[in-house]
Amino acid sequence: MTMIKPTLLLSVFSLTLGCSLAQAEDWPRWRGPRGDGISMETNIQDKWPADGPRKLWSHKVGIGFASPVAVEGKVYLFTLEGKSERLTCYDAQSGNVIWQQEYQGGWTAASSFPGTRATPWIENGRIYTYGGASDLVARNLADGKELWRTNIFKETGVREALTWGQASSPLIVGDLIYVQNGKGGPVAVAVNKNDGKIAWKAQAVGLGGYAQPVLIDVEGTRQLIVFGGEIVYALNPQTGATIWQQPWETKYEVNATTPVYRDGHLLVTSGYDSGSMMLKVGPAGATKLWEHRGSAGNKHVKSRFQGVILEGDNLYANSEGTLRCMSWPDGKIKWENRAVRLGAGGSIVKAGDKLIALGERGTLYLFKATPEGSEKISELEVAEGDRNWATPLIYNGKLYVKTIDEFICFDIKAQ
Repeated sequence: MTMIKPTLLLSVFSLTLGCSLAQAEDWPRWRGPRGDGISMETNIQDKWPADGPRKLWSHKVGIGFASPVAVEGKVYLFTLEGKSERLTCYDAQSGNVIWQQEYQGGWTAASSFPGTRATPWIENGRIYTYGGASDLVARNLADGKELWRTNIFKETGVREALTWGQASSPLIVGDLIYVQNGKGGPVAVAVNKNDGKIAWKAQAVGLGGYAQPVLIDVEGTRQLIVFGGEIVYALNPQTGATIWQQPWETKYEVNATTPVYRDGHLLVTSGYDSGSMMLKVGPAGATKLWEHRGSAGNKHVKSRFQGVILEGDNLYANSEGTLRCMSWPDGKIKWENRAVRLGAGGSIVKAGDKLIALGERGTLYLFKATPEGSEKISELEVAEGDRNWATPLIYNGKLYVKTIDEFICFDIKAQ
């Protein structure tokens, strides 16, 4: 009988684990590596068992609505613990805590949904977070050690936060980090990612919004799109100067859904019966192609703050609780699914023809969703309450779900 040395077994195990992690697509920021809410993982279950996918581990965690992110076998979660904003690094497989770092501060207003909002961004050995009270922080990815911290309000002279706190997930391009601001100051800022210094303040002054900025390319001209509280701005990404602007007022000034751009077309959408608007964007301006509001908006997409997903010429969205598919760019609704109610804060992520949704009341759904229609395949109750607003993460055959006060890992890999 041939004996296999333990060192050889360990080497084989390490190689197997390394190959597994190498095949996993990192998800380093809000809405994933391409910013589109689409996972490229294919080896996931077509249907869940009757009692749901196998639960691998869970942790009680702080409150917040920031979504988990994952890089190189580790998962990161940004939460509010009492009066401190905490960033935690977990081993993606075992759930063991690798490190935790925190600072005093954050969005703690009891009347306006305390907790974290913005999702972290991971890049080149660093992780960046934007807190509910405007603390932008850079940390070492290896141990969470703080490298710098900049309070955007203090640096821009803003005295008042947005009604529901700062929620603009950071956007990093080159050496600059872009985030939105509060009330009465420059609507957005650019910060040098190396030292935390303000690089520029937007020329536009007024009311910031909750949405992540997006960088678009229009016939070779780059524009930073900032979905402010009352206006859609296009800014010069190097200087903050205004290129063009288009009014878009919403009830409670909640413009929070990340804009979507492709081939000269820019979509913005809001909830509270506001609806959607499609702009045709040029190097120096934008023209409104169509707008659906009020009763017209009831038959179109109206996403309150969760991301919408553009795949091909089809846009999938949680439209104030109803799952809808919209034709791009004409805005016609192809289908809607009223069999389930996601609630206005329900989130979605897509992988192939599968769509995973977390309803804001804590029900996890698996759909088949194509341009032709949708079908609910499986569901599982994972939480109670009505503020389960973090978007689930698909990573290496697992599903990571942040509920109001729990972080759960499920095995969804195809057997």
